[in-house]
Amino acid sequence: MLQMEKMKEFKLPSLGEGIEKGTVIAIMVKVGDTISMEQSLMEVETDKVVVEVPSDTVGVVKEILINIGDEVNEGMAILRIDTESTEPSESLEVAPVANVVIEETKVASTSEEVKKGSSKKVEVARELKLPSLGEGIEKGTVISVLVSVGDTIVAEQSLLEVETDKVVVEVPSPEVGTVTEILINVGDEVAEGTSILKINTESNDDVSSVKEDEKYFIKEKEEEIIIAEKKVIGSDANQIMSSARKTKYRSSPLAKKMAREIGIDITNIQTDNPSKRISVQDVKNYAKELNQNRISGGNLHENIPLPDFTKWGETRNEAMSGIMQATSKNMTTSWSQIPHAWLQQKIDITYLEEKRQKHKGGFKAKGGALTITGILVNVVAKALEDFPIFNASIDQQNKSIIYKDFINIGVAVDTDRGLLVPVLKNSNKKSISDIAIELPSLAAKVKERKISAAELEGATFTISNLGGIGTSGIFPLVTFPQVAIMGVAASQTEAIYIDGQFQPRLIMPVTIGFDHRIINGADAARFLQHIKNMMEDWFVWNL
Repeated sequence: MLQMEKMKEFKLPSLGEGIEKGTVIAIMVKVGDTISMEQSLMEVETDKVVVEVPSDTVGVVKEILINIGDEVNEGMAILRIDTESTEPSESLEVAPVANVVIEETKVASTSEEVKKGSSKKVEVARELKLPSLGEGIEKGTVISVLVSVGDTIVAEQSLLEVETDKVVVEVPSPEVGTVTEILINVGDEVAEGTSILKINTESNDDVSSVKEDEKYFIKEKEEEIIIAEKKVIGSDANQIMSSARKTKYRSSPLAKKMAREIGIDITNIQTDNPSKRISVQDVKNYAKELNQNRISGGNLHENIPLPDFTKWGETRNEAMSGIMQATSKNMTTSWSQIPHAWLQQKIDITYLEEKRQKHKGGFKAKGGALTITGILVNVVAKALEDFPIFNASIDQQNKSIIYKDFINIGVAVDTDRGLLVPVLKNSNKKSISDIAIELPSLAAKVKERKISAAELEGATFTISNLGGIGTSGIFPLVTFPQVAIMGVAASQTEAIYIDGQFQPRLIMPVTIGFDHRIINGADAARFLQHIKNMMEDWFVWNL
């Protein structure tokens, strides 16, 4: 009987929440390997972490569809796997072999070499492209090139430095090779995907890994495709191919089933898969897009034409900086995804400010700075332990609330390039002395453009203090996917009626902005009152 391969395209799973793409930095299998469930197949470097991609099936690797250095995203086909070899049943209706001519692709100089599976070293020219520079960063400027033509480079060796609006990024090599050409210069503006170097690498020209020109002999049984990796010649093969391509996209049975169950017309779905076959993931992605558009009332990123302002006078155009573009995108997402509400409270910090002035010299001597913002970080981190709903996120897809057992406070810092938000990790576990040292250090890194991407990620709650500018009120937007933010305005001396008379007191206005889907007004009021009580008694319980 004719042995058939049951081919499966293994697609890249989700790399993590909020991570859309990554760069392949290692491939851990080769053609011919037998892989097991949960075996690591490759490593993908994202803006946040290096992710090992595990197998979700057992089988033999037939083809590797990506290379080291490729940019990949969720749902992209990365391997073809033979999950089993079976004898086709009669109901499969495979076309008689006698009606087609199979032409073997020659990949070795003699048939003896084919039998032995011989291989030889060949030199392969590769073009390295700039990977992602970080979340929300679209471009940067080359400030140094660290290699020269003729240099032999190793994996993870730094190739160049790129300065962005947020950080200076060292770009590592994804593989070993010899530099043959440098495609960029110091001062060039580069973006993700820009070609930066050409290198020569050595590769095994193994007959088992050579891709043949075409993959034919297609028959469908319940939408499952059986592909024999041979070149088919003859009119019978053409008839088979034409019958298998009557529609633009095929669909797997599971994809059709899911689409029916959630009420989606599968004929409206498109796919980027090379197989032109709609998968379960394609259905999920389409459903997610529909849901997001429904929630936001349409695509808020849609470009609405502007009027011709020159009819009324002269104009000038200035390009938005990378930070401005990232802020625009993030704020649009926040406004479209989060139904906002705000509450305000006034905190009497007269006593706190007197004590802060008295003790700030001691903190300065230790290399820190005792500031109102630092004290707020200390207070809010403790309050979040008592009010965990303010440290959560909504998983709308699974209709659940994600409570985080860690508390990372983001603090907005004003720079000449816009607002950036460095993050104090595990803020609730830090003393006020720790915060007094770490917070000024992070703020200085931001202003000097030395902050790393990791130091700008992971916030679970944000504080925005504009008191130094002098504003009397603030209504900040919650940063998605957080559920709350605190805004602080300038403190002012007010006459407060105490014990039968008016007394001058230093009053600090604060605002809590919150996601009204899971936080109600009473919760927010209690949270603010708790912070007010802690601030007004801070030196009592903290020193």
